[in-house]
Amino acid sequence: MTSPESRPGLTRERVSAFADAILAIAITLLALELPRPEAEDFRDLSGFLGGHVSAFVAFAVAFLMLWSIWRVHHSLFDQLDRLSPAVLLLHLPMLLLVVLLPYATSIFGEASALAEDAAAGHALAVAMFAGTEAVLLLCQGFMIVLALRQRLHRPDTDVDRLATNAWVYLGIGIFWVLTAVMTAWSAELVPFLWLATPLVGVGIARAVRIRRTLAARS
Repeated sequence: MTSPESRPGLTRERVSAFADAILAIAITLLALELPRPEAEDFRDLSGFLGGHVSAFVAFAVAFLMLWSIWRVHHSLFDQLDRLSPAVLLLHLPMLLLVVLLPYATSIFGEASALAEDAAAGHALAVAMFAGTEAVLLLCQGFMIVLALRQRLHRPDTDVDRLATNAWVYLGIGIFWVLTAVMTAWSAELVPFLWLATPLVGVGIARAVRIRRTLAARS
């Protein structure tokens, strides 16, 4: 059942189902972009896999990020009572970059394997991958912010938890923007910084809770 206030084109279930389908297809395409050995490569399969380890790392990072975005998006829509044109419009850049991510992942993996031969191309590939992930995260964070500001959520929604999720995704998005900028100085270091993403998220969540507790006591 849709909310009686739902307008044509703003049906929550249809928008959520469409986003789910796009995310599922993108996650599947990630595996299709992985390098596959030619006949001669099977003579030294371990060498082939070792030479493309960056492609598999990129696949793992992109998969986890898409899964995380899907999880939060799904959770958000379970708590919404209705949609607004602004929330629907924000899906445009988000889903566009979801579809682009498998390509950016493939470029990053291949460029990393040739880092010594094409340093400038490697830096651009890292920045492209990081930038794509950053905008995806920011879109998800702003979507939660819009839902809160426009009071689109259900009356029984845990608003504090939803607000914390918004801060976490906006903060992680900014962190990934900074890593994209850092490729201008050290593209080789940036992928290691991405490993700190969970710690950044936990740190932001704790900071938000502490600030909320101090505000309640004052």
